Amino acid sequence: MGGCLSKAPEVDVEGIKRSEVIDAQAAADFKHEKEKVKLLLLGAGESGKSTIFKQMKILHGVVTEEDRRFLTPIVHQNTIEAMKILVAQVEARNLTSQLQAKSSLEKVKLCADEATIDLELGEAIKELWNDPVVQSVWEKQAEYQIVESIKYFLDIIDRIMQPNYLATPQDMLFTRVRTTGIVTDRYVIDGTAFEMYDVGGQRNERRKWIHCFDDVTAVIFVASVSEYDQVLFEDSQTNRIDEALNLFQETCNNKCFKDSSIILYLNKRDLFEEKVKKVHIQSLPKYRDCKGPEGDVEAGLKYFKDLFVAKKGNFKKDIYVHIVCATDTDNVGNVFSACKDIILKESLRETGFA
Repeated sequence: MGGCLSKAPEVDVEGIKRSEVIDAQAAADFKHEKEKVKLLLLGAGESGKSTIFKQMKILHGVVTEEDRRFLTPIVHQNTIEAMKILVAQVEARNLTSQLQAKSSLEKVKLCADEATIDLELGEAIKELWNDPVVQSVWEKQAEYQIVESIKYFLDIIDRIMQPNYLATPQDMLFTRVRTTGIVTDRYVIDGTAFEMYDVGGQRNERRKWIHCFDDVTAVIFVASVSEYDQVLFEDSQTNRIDEALNLFQETCNNKCFKDSSIILYLNKRDLFEEKVKKVHIQSLPKYRDCKGPEGDVEAGLKYFKDLFVAKKGNFKKDIYVHIVCATDTDNVGNVFSACKDIILKESLRETGFA
């Protein structure tokens, strides 16, 4: 009887090594992804969340010369568009005859929104901005739609009109480009990887992103506390604080965020401090129950803080509240440093390490 010896199949050593390398890399990638701190910025339109996003770039990233060149024409466009809104309001209120800067008004009306602000156009904008009629219209800004922080550019028009003007990081904070979709930036802060997401705040934008974030470490919800007497850009019947309160309630009770930390930034403290002296919170029917003397900043801030925290519903964790001024880099840096410690402790607790 003859024996029949079958040849053992060849072992693909190289293939096994490649597979092991791929598996090791996948495991490392998974570990890195789990350790990454993911922060989602939420808030209604014009709340200032995109300004917080920009502050993170200033504080923990790099603002390049290319960034500054990109932003320069946006500064020009934001300034021109704002002045055109003011001009339109002067005309709508039949105040043109009282205007001292009539020739400057015509110059601004005729220029393109995308024009470069040269010395001639800059002087026209400056003359209009300093005109008492335009200033009186500016004081009534709650009655129409204009971005409050645009005052920054109108106040520095002498610098903007110079031929060699280049937007600074501080200027970047005041630029306005509507956020659409999802914008992501990444930083390493004190050895920890952070990934931050900014999303569109207008109603039609929210539907695009709410389902995308079921594993974020923390939600930073930004609400503009100074907008208690203003209505939405997209809905002239809805108060901006009411919209923010409703969105905050939706956020706290959204199952996507049940394991996330929620941090509330009540933003625009600087504008709030100015406004409460002129527009008393109690003068608005819906806020008549605000306690404290009229014009009292701290009482007003506590009132709105309590309104937001009361919306947490079934959210089981604490809501961490901070009063901020998003255009103040030092303030945002200090507040975020405190938030970072909270976020990391909560993250460790969730993973069982604390």
